Amino acid sequence: MNLNYSRFNSLIRRILYWTNDGIHGFPMYRLMKEIKLIYENPSKGEKIRRKYLKEILSFAADHATFYSNYKDKPLISFPVINKQILKEHYKEFIVEKAFIPGQKGEIHIQKTSGSTGTPFEVYQDTKCRERRIATIKFGNKLISFSSFSNLMHLRAIKHYWNFDGNIKWNKKLCILYADNSNLTDEKILDLINSIDRYKIRYVRGYMTTIDIITNYMECHGISFNKEIMFISVGELLLESLRKRVLKMGCKIISQYGNEENGIFGQSEVNKNGSEIILNRANCYIEILKMDSDEPVGKDELGRIVVTDFTNHAMPLIRYDIGDLAMIGEMSEDGILLSIKNLCGRKTDLIYKTNGSVIDFFNSIPSEIYNNVAIKQWQFVQKELKKYELILCANKEYFVDKNNLVNSLKKLLGQDADIAVNVVDEIPVLSSGKRKVVIQEYIK
Repeated sequence: MNLNYSRFNSLIRRILYWTNDGIHGFPMYRLMKEIKLIYENPSKGEKIRRKYLKEILSFAADHATFYSNYKDKPLISFPVINKQILKEHYKEFIVEKAFIPGQKGEIHIQKTSGSTGTPFEVYQDTKCRERRIATIKFGNKLISFSSFSNLMHLRAIKHYWNFDGNIKWNKKLCILYADNSNLTDEKILDLINSIDRYKIRYVRGYMTTIDIITNYMECHGISFNKEIMFISVGELLLESLRKRVLKMGCKIISQYGNEENGIFGQSEVNKNGSEIILNRANCYIEILKMDSDEPVGKDELGRIVVTDFTNHAMPLIRYDIGDLAMIGEMSEDGILLSIKNLCGRKTDLIYKTNGSVIDFFNSIPSEIYNNVAIKQWQFVQKELKKYELILCANKEYFVDKNNLVNSLKKLLGQDADIAVNVVDEIPVLSSGKRKVVIQEYIK
């Protein structure tokens, strides 16, 4: 692909998009302007957010059966829900189409990946979808990613878009869809070459996929001919990956969100992925204690609970999304601006042999994450003192299993029973995610 043509194509697509937006009254521009205000001016933005919050609480009580007993109640009076409650009372959360304000055409069905073992579908109305798109566009703008710049999107493309082959170029969207399932060395090399061939400047995908690709590049002395911005999504950003990307002369951010609610925020460019600046445009976020629905204290790890004030098709009030974090920066008015120590799901935490809990994802020994002999890894807790480390190794390197076991025992306890198994490939979920921490022990 000619570089000049690539830039010209992106420019033309961008002009056509915003011209069409203008013809229809600038709906996307207005949404992005409001999102920018909320992001940059917490005090003024909070008035807008409070208005949206009050409206969705009232709407949910009037039109979603599950919330019918909470008319005129404040947010704190609403119950905390989770995926299991949603599945058990599914129809009670769905609002009849006739009551949804501004709905155009059919209601969008957003499927979750099921990475926690409980996949389901969330109804989303027209305005909710438009707001999600505007939030993504605004987040991209923060990293100088203009609409229709050439993007590689790494995902299980056959599963999501029913494409055959490893890559599929969408000229209208300027997106190269790239399959991230069953990553053989040949497939990884083809993806790397495609980034140069299609003049890709931005690569968006699951953290583990980006980790595998950049690890392969480091092991084989491969580099890009230009600076690439990696957008890591869906999984927590490993510190080892962040450092590797910077060493390669590229950039990276961690974008945080979920399928149900959209993007909550993102890290600063090249900074720690567990520190997320919230965009606050679509959701009200609480951090609640592990064992009660009370707010956490300073530097206390708690559950992330989300109230989406944009979705009228299926209101989700005080939805426990399963992730954990601490309160980060607060404004002078007490507005939550960021979260810190984001550490994944409670079910991803690992118990040491003495019964204490650790966030294994962010505690993994450097002998594993900084080991050129290891292409992929997965850690499983079977019982209180029984663990398994599954590895996919670079065949040209030697894997010192004893060294890995000793480093893990320093972390977990000297009485830990740790099996190390080397496999050809660690399977991915249907979504394309590859879980790196699995908790099978039920305390």
